[in-house]
Amino acid sequence: MRFALIGLEGMAGNMARRLRQQDVEVVGYDADAERGKQLADESGVIATTSIVAALRKLPGDSPRIVWLMLSDNDAVDKEIKNLAGRLSLGDIVVDGTNSNYRDSQRRGALLSQSGVWFVDAGILDGGDGLEQGFCITVGGERDHVNIIKPLLQALAADDGAGWAHVGLAGAGHFARMVHSGVESGVRQALSEGFALLQGKTSFSFDLSKVAQTWIQGSALGGDVLDDELAKAEAEAPTGTQSPNYDEIRWSAIEAIEQNVAVPVISAALQRRAGNQGNL
Repeated sequence: MRFALIGLEGMAGNMARRLRQQDVEVVGYDADAERGKQLADESGVIATTSIVAALRKLPGDSPRIVWLMLSDNDAVDKEIKNLAGRLSLGDIVVDGTNSNYRDSQRRGALLSQSGVWFVDAGILDGGDGLEQGFCITVGGERDHVNIIKPLLQALAADDGAGWAHVGLAGAGHFARMVHSGVESGVRQALSEGFALLQGKTSFSFDLSKVAQTWIQGSALGGDVLDDELAKAEAEAPTGTQSPNYDEIRWSAIEAIEQNVAVPVISAALQRRAGNQGNL
């Protein structure tokens, strides 16, 4: 299977590497040509110098798949509009960026006017997506999702089982948004717990020993606890490394619109806002 991956920075680069390990043909483009060259030398990604060049290398006898991994929301809108004029009936655009679900709904509607299909993918990396795989929630029409299913299975954790089709366009990013809100609340609670342990100086807690004990048999554990422990040992239990700030804010706004109480997520948002100097 061959598809185009637009944007190769960070997690996207590891996605390309993981796909190449499973012999998926990745046609890559990044504004930083050196990233593409490095991935080409390292894993056999077919590096191109433009999105137009990437499209030319895709097969013409099946739906062309273009997967966007861009960090800037304006850049995503720009490429969606460009692709609407360059792709053909039945081609598929996958948006794997950290987009607001409302933007995903809007982009899906825009592409549909040209007969181009749209899938949004909320991608989560537990810390080692290259080796362990990714957690992916996708939104879109079932028939369209089924076409990209081989890519999702190759990327997903748990031997390809760590992905799910969760609804229509926008649902994948909505699920990721809520996950970020939940994770921020968990991180905030752990951060506060370590602050309490540190504050009880009469016990001289070994935070590492406490955390390692929690990991072994309690309901707490994993990368989130490891991250918060590292911050506590650095004497900075402030929750500053929690998930994407915008996604936490979007979760809180959605809760207001639905009239659903989310005090933990709201508290985590307020802490993050204070650390960032904005609301």
